Amino acid sequence: MKRRGLRASLPRRICACLALAACLLTAGAASRPVYTHAAESSVIETVSITFKSAYGEPEEIIDPVITAGSGNYSLGDIQYRTEYEKWKPGKKVRVEITLTAADGKYFPVSIGRSKCKINGAEYVSAKALDNTTLQVKADYRPVTVLGTTEKAGWSSRSKKKASWKAVSDAPGYTLTLYGDDKVVKRLNVETNSADLSEYMTDLDKTWYYEVKAVPLTAEQKKYLKEGAYVTSTDQEFDWEDYQKEQERLAGPGDAGAIKGDSYVLPDGSRASNTWKKISDIWYYFDAAGNKARGWVLDGPTWYYMDADGAMKTGWVNLGNGSWFYLGPDGAMQTGWIQPSPGAWYYMNQDGYMQTGWIEVNQKHYYLQANGAMAYNTSVDGRWLGADGAAVN
Repeated sequence: MKRRGLRASLPRRICACLALAACLLTAGAASRPVYTHAAESSVIETVSITFKSAYGEPEEIIDPVITAGSGNYSLGDIQYRTEYEKWKPGKKVRVEITLTAADGKYFPVSIGRSKCKINGAEYVSAKALDNTTLQVKADYRPVTVLGTTEKAGWSSRSKKKASWKAVSDAPGYTLTLYGDDKVVKRLNVETNSADLSEYMTDLDKTWYYEVKAVPLTAEQKKYLKEGAYVTSTDQEFDWEDYQKEQERLAGPGDAGAIKGDSYVLPDGSRASNTWKKISDIWYYFDAAGNKARGWVLDGPTWYYMDADGAMKTGWVNLGNGSWFYLGPDGAMQTGWIQPSPGAWYYMNQDGYMQTGWIEVNQKHYYLQANGAMAYNTSVDGRWLGADGAAVN
């Protein structure tokens, strides 16, 4: 007789129970959910966008090249919220960028600054428009190469004051002064003029300068490149200039003396139309040989003499809110001045200190009641930047 296997030897009821249990286990395994990491990786947790700036011709502003970096999403629509005609170097331009998720991927409600990497611009926000679309907002600062001045020469009021046509968007200038083709002085200025009288002391030399528009601060250098040098016209001095300079510098060495309002020479004549330095104080004696008082025009330059006839320097208040500033050499100042660190004032072409809103080189500034320029604050609803210029 053949030996039966185990299944054959089991009672029929037990076999049926085993079969039912096997079916239940198989059905449970088929219906049980299988958890994998695939569901977690379908969420796009980080994104990156790069703004690549390009420099064109001088004073030209070029759109940045914008790229997005991942196979999980692609770059979609790009919208600039500032009209191109209003773009200014360094002034923020709001950009709205749409990212589209790849198949099987989706975005969370928002992505914070730490996981939304933006290179070449500043993060503002990153919020989902729907599961597969993310809108990223960023602030981009346009860049440019500064232009060159169209004209560089000398002030009609002073032979030692350099003056040139302003360059658009230039925060400052580098000037190199030459005397007989040798470098005498290099300096940076924030206006389109510079008083060079303290360096142009040798009237026998032929003078000229080179000037170019430049960024002055580390922040400005992020979005501005310096322009090209332009050479000024030559400046030469004649015999009359030489005589006046000698009279001012030498002081009285003629054995004369002040008597009353006059300067009397040993021969009894009175000095006239000339300067005399007596005890370190400058006086001007007019055509009649008397001490000048009030305003004196000597060549192209104005000076102010007090009630004793002494030449004034620094601030002068002539009443009715009329303030003037006279340089160390007594010359009346015009344009931007900085008598003390951090305090800027603007004197108009007649030397008057300005207050309130003014426009200089197509930029608007606000000067407080004391004449000091306001900056890093809001006035009349307009924000004034670190350089004092109103931001659109």
